[in-house]
Amino acid sequence: MSKTLFGTKNNRQCFYCGIDLKGRSDKKFCNDNCRNNYYYQINSKERAFIRSINNILTNNRKILKTLNPCGKKIVSKSVLVEKNFDFRYCTGIYKTFKGVEYFIVYDQAYCVLDENTITLVMFKQ
Repeated sequence: MSKTLFGTKNNRQCFYCGIDLKGRSDKKFCNDNCRNNYYYQINSKERAFIRSINNILTNNRKILKTLNPCGKKIVSKSVLVEKNFDFRYCTGIYKTFKGVEYFIVYDQAYCVLDENTITLVMFKQ
């Protein structure tokens, strides 16, 4: 810090572009664009990961909704596999009193009856 006629001068710089800052003592960025770019850069990897999972879930929902327009249908597992359904991702699991598990993908759900047969249902909470 160097002394000036009116007190001390802070050599603060913008976190994103490095330009000397003027104004408030707690200012971190020179403008909104630098602030947005800084936080976008920090969060971009995490957002990309979340976006990729959401794309998979959206695709799964689209497949289930296309195959099950009426509310309930039994299909072969191979039909889902052909359409690139990813069984690793769902938004929830619902277990009935009888112990049957439904895998939920937003408003659609499916139940694995055996290794080749799957029941598709509309999920209503």
